Amino acid sequence: MLEFFRRHRGAFLIVLTIVIIITFSVWGGWRFDKTAQVAKALPSDHALTVYGKDYTNAEVGQVGRSLQFAMQHLSMFDLYIGLSSLGGQDGSNSGGGIVGTALVLKQLLEDTGIRASDAEAVEALKKLPNMQTNGVFDPSRGQQVEETAGMYGLSTADLLDIMRLKIGLDKLKELVTKNYAASSFAAEKQYASNQQTMKVSTIAFDTEAFKKDIKVTDDEIKKAYEEAKESYMTVEKRAVKYVFFENPKDLDKKPLEERQKLQKAVSDRLNAFTEKALAAGRDANLEKLAAELKEKVETIAAFEQATPPEALKTESAFIEAIFSQPKTQPVSDAVKTDKGWYLFTISSLEEPKQQELAAVKDKVKDSIVEKKAAEARTKAVNEARDFLVAGLKDKKKIEDLVKEKKLTLAPVIELDAATPAPNIPNSAQIAREAQKTGVGQVSQAVDTDKGTVLVFVNAKELRKSDNAASLRKQQADSLANREGEGVFEAWFAKKVEEARIEMPVRTETAA
Repeated sequence: MLEFFRRHRGAFLIVLTIVIIITFSVWGGWRFDKTAQVAKALPSDHALTVYGKDYTNAEVGQVGRSLQFAMQHLSMFDLYIGLSSLGGQDGSNSGGGIVGTALVLKQLLEDTGIRASDAEAVEALKKLPNMQTNGVFDPSRGQQVEETAGMYGLSTADLLDIMRLKIGLDKLKELVTKNYAASSFAAEKQYASNQQTMKVSTIAFDTEAFKKDIKVTDDEIKKAYEEAKESYMTVEKRAVKYVFFENPKDLDKKPLEERQKLQKAVSDRLNAFTEKALAAGRDANLEKLAAELKEKVETIAAFEQATPPEALKTESAFIEAIFSQPKTQPVSDAVKTDKGWYLFTISSLEEPKQQELAAVKDKVKDSIVEKKAAEARTKAVNEARDFLVAGLKDKKKIEDLVKEKKLTLAPVIELDAATPAPNIPNSAQIAREAQKTGVGQVSQAVDTDKGTVLVFVNAKELRKSDNAASLRKQQADSLANREGEGVFEAWFAKKVEEARIEMPVRTETAA
């Protein structure tokens, strides 16, 4: 699950930022200003009550900034996932959100006497990937993290408190669940499911086979085009001019002082360009700014988002920024990628245009054929499965049934649910369905990249293994861990209920 969040880090951080902004807006937007005619909040205003203790906007904001910093600059996905799974992500804790969850956790750690020492917190901080280079703590990266934390109004002590929160969460979870054990029956059942070899035969219903006899008239094509006309548009294209601030290369091979000097040089160039662009506002001109600051401007001809030019194919963050750039903004904000930083301007934009029927006639026809073939395939699969299930119930052999129905039964193959066969298409999906199907039975329909298959299970055999005892223990431990998470979440939910998280009722009144 952590890997999922790492792969989707950009979108995930955007969602987190929105959640925090909305939360702060709720906490902070209610003091009426007669002159500005807008709502304001003071740092000393009451924001949240947890376990009868009142927290101000300043205190709540500090916790919120700490959590935001932990995600964006320390990549502490596990802390965020842990708190959100306890009810903090959607604000379900009576409006307290993830900050309310964190405050409940802090109180529980205090009540149970769980507290990580400074030494523990420092060591945990050093082990974060964002603090290391080549798997070893890098003091220069640590310094960068501290400097960035300062921009959030956070001190070194705040960073250690973040680590204490993560360490404390792990220790509290261990304390609550240490005596929990999974059902031996459930563990054995899961072990058998994962360690069995299944002998199966498949009956394929390929979509292409159903396309052969499909006829499509011009009237059908015209009707389908009119019904989905808005979907037949050309794709937007954008051309850009950009300035690239490349990260210094081979930094890990250079002494600390030289490394910092090179990084500062790039940072100074980027800041100078950004400041001039901001100062110019709506009148900013990328090429003019580049000429003044002696930076090189690169030009990219108009392209579609799905087919970027070769030079930018690996720069997904830059491509995404190009196609989300507001048309009214002359120079973009700085865009960070693994290679460096980009600032750009949209030099031309080709808006999507309606395509005439003549230009997309073949595409419309193909979509109709695809739809009709899918419908025919689904009907054939359902009829075949009903026929096979009824025949097997009457003790008939699968070979005789498929012959009678004029179906093709593929030769028997062996599948392992834990290790899909790379030489068998869709083996993972087939194995999962076979797991749920009894021996001598036909599975539910399994969709594949070519159509649909039905799976007949010939046999299931438990694999012999020299380390069966070890595997059984691993299975039991894994099951206990998963179920233990549920136990902890239920326990914590009760504590949240006892905490009586409350937000003040706000009213807008002019003084």
